[in-house]
Amino acid sequence: MVAGKSSKNGSSVPSALISRDSEFRDSLVEILQARPDLISLDVEITVPFMEISDKELSDLRVMGPEIVFLDLEDDPHIGLKFAQYLSESVEVRTLVGVGPELSNELLLQAMQAGIAEYLPKPITAESLNGVIDRLWRRSGRKASAEERAPGKLTAVFSPKGGSGSTTLAVNLAVQINRLTREKTLILDLDLELGETALHLGIEPRFSVVDLLRNFHRADSGLLASYIERHESGVEVLAAPIKPADVEMVSEDQIRKILHFLKRHYDFIIVDTPKSFGASTLAAFEAADQMYLLTAADLPSLRNMMRCLPLLQSLDPRRGPEWLRLIVNRYESKGMISLSEVESMLGMKVFWTLRNDYEAVLLSANTGQPIVLSGGSDFARDVRALGAEVTGVKSLKDAPKNWLRNVVGKPLRNMKMPTLAGAGVQQEAIAHE
Repeated sequence: MVAGKSSKNGSSVPSALISRDSEFRDSLVEILQARPDLISLDVEITVPFMEISDKELSDLRVMGPEIVFLDLEDDPHIGLKFAQYLSESVEVRTLVGVGPELSNELLLQAMQAGIAEYLPKPITAESLNGVIDRLWRRSGRKASAEERAPGKLTAVFSPKGGSGSTTLAVNLAVQINRLTREKTLILDLDLELGETALHLGIEPRFSVVDLLRNFHRADSGLLASYIERHESGVEVLAAPIKPADVEMVSEDQIRKILHFLKRHYDFIIVDTPKSFGASTLAAFEAADQMYLLTAADLPSLRNMMRCLPLLQSLDPRRGPEWLRLIVNRYESKGMISLSEVESMLGMKVFWTLRNDYEAVLLSANTGQPIVLSGGSDFARDVRALGAEVTGVKSLKDAPKNWLRNVVGKPLRNMKMPTLAGAGVQQEAIAHE
């Protein structure tokens, strides 16, 4: 049964509820009524998934809910198939799953089906409001009378090619996202030869240049169309596949985009070019933290010495902690010691990443971030750096009630013109 519930209240977001659990429905309505300016519950569907009719699906399409609360308790497997159908056919912006505690396998399948958040029953005002606030932060909406705080932007820079800055940027972003469950973006500002997409094994449809060209009409909806979502949960704004005409990109354009992105993300990791062009300087200006990456060899250290005066003069008000020195491919018995590195550059080494060239190369060639698999020394060092940055020491301490905001690959190339009488078998969705 479909029932109209509450009329849209001003700028409140229309939503729909699909659940047979009357107790849960009553709880949800009661909690949402305390925030009528945010969400209006316009439609309820109270029949089993297999009995949902074409008429009810048509009503959903016409209403166009931005959020659908989907109760998976009766049958999680069929519920996930229905979630995938909604994502593909009804153009729902956000699916919020509700139900019992799910296994890790089912949570992954939920993520792949397009579910952005999952709430275990019984829901509470605190847990639901936490979900709403996270959704609002990701969309750039106001969750209260005040604007959300801008996200933290970290620029990764090395003045020498082949230093591993892209590897660090990609893996650090993935690890920050895993630890915090906050909205995290990797931004590739190497407009000529950026490779973050390659390191993540994705083929981006659009790039940061496309966003630049259309920035005059940018909003959260347009931004989402240019973003790629990696299966780890991190989001990517890639460099163009073909080298862009960097002369057409101004420092002011990049500066505006960076401030725009900080309003939509909690963490932004920027992979900067090796030169001091417009995009690099704009990233330096917007950065809350700079990671300077070098190897402990003379060519790398010489280039770092040459660029340090410029970096240190950019904004003296930010203090010395703004610049952090990271030594990559570190070997304890190397020809140049850490103390010698510090003496040459006149700054302390903040972090070291041990030399694990073969494992890192395999990671890049397979498009699999090294922090997601394997126990290499480099992966351990990046994980530890992520813990230092976020204050979350391990995945065990990460938030539990959050599914990363990923619209993954379809679980199956399936079409479901109607669920009523479709005879879908109640089997586990194949893990991709």
